[in-house]
Amino acid sequence: MNRSRLTEQSDVASGPDGPITVLSGYVHPTRGPVTCPAAPLVAGWFHERGFASRIGAGGILPAGRGGRLFATTYIDLDGAVVGIAVIAPARQEAVAAEAVRVWSAAVRTRRLIVCASEPACGPTPVVPSQPLNRLAPSAGGAGPAECPRAAATWAAVRQYEARGDTVLVLGGGGFAPAGPAAQQAGAQQAGRVRVADAAGAQALRSVDPERLSFVQHPCSPVEEVAEILGVLRARFPLLRGQHPDQWCYRSSDRRRAVRAVAESSDLVLVSAGSTVAASIRSGTFVAFNGLNALRPEEIAAAATVGVIAPLRAAEGAGDATDAVVGAIGGLGPVSVAYHRTVTEVATDVLARTPRRP
Repeated sequence: MNRSRLTEQSDVASGPDGPITVLSGYVHPTRGPVTCPAAPLVAGWFHERGFASRIGAGGILPAGRGGRLFATTYIDLDGAVVGIAVIAPARQEAVAAEAVRVWSAAVRTRRLIVCASEPACGPTPVVPSQPLNRLAPSAGGAGPAECPRAAATWAAVRQYEARGDTVLVLGGGGFAPAGPAAQQAGAQQAGRVRVADAAGAQALRSVDPERLSFVQHPCSPVEEVAEILGVLRARFPLLRGQHPDQWCYRSSDRRRAVRAVAESSDLVLVSAGSTVAASIRSGTFVAFNGLNALRPEEIAAAATVGVIAPLRAAEGAGDATDAVVGAIGGLGPVSVAYHRTVTEVATDVLARTPRRP
């Protein structure tokens, strides 16, 4: 790729008051058709600096004067010509040249590792805020019905409450009912207590040690639940509870996949407002605030870029993962690897194990 790289500039016909045009493609006079997937990154660079620009397809550029083309092109592994190209009127030639220079410096062969494990659960599998045997079919029933693990958990809760136990709901994952008052009222009505971590397990008081059961709060990481359970079993030896076959591994799988991507990457792009960096504590994380906010100096230094999908610039925004992969793919030959972690639970192990005569 480096041997085929060509940086050049030439006069083109353009009006003196025309906007800066970032080319999404054009026809090079000797190399032929050029695609420019990184055009949104370059346009964003102008936008962040207060310069108006537009993205446009150049085709065969008209000869003439009034504007100047600044471009870097290279031949990709498949023989296609890829590049970064900007046309600017004479009064903005300097900033156009700078844009092509800084983004050309980011061109290199690199890897993209996309974390493709399922995101942590959304707000569907909540703790019902009233006893399960009083729930109307439409009151919170749609959530658990959509998640088999959550449905199994609430069925276990119903069973334990029916036998008169206080049910400990373990883990800090998932989503609780809105507001502390609702959480407290739900726990009191249904005989449930949320135990979010090991400290909460150690502080637990005012329960009958002979009438205690537990379930995993759906979407809580299994490793956190195991730690809480270790404390509870030491304090309450008669504790009974949910079979591990019913535990949800989705958050644990997601956490392991994110950690693996972070440990393998020089730079990790995460959604704006994400708490991933705080929970992983490894890797260099950069909040994604849109293609226009990606800085060339950050990408230039990264031989491997991690992308935690779905990648969103704001809450409720669309997934920009494919757009980012495509744009960075215009900054040199790229290998895209999709990484996921999936835990499969083998149930009824004893039933399938041959017994000795």
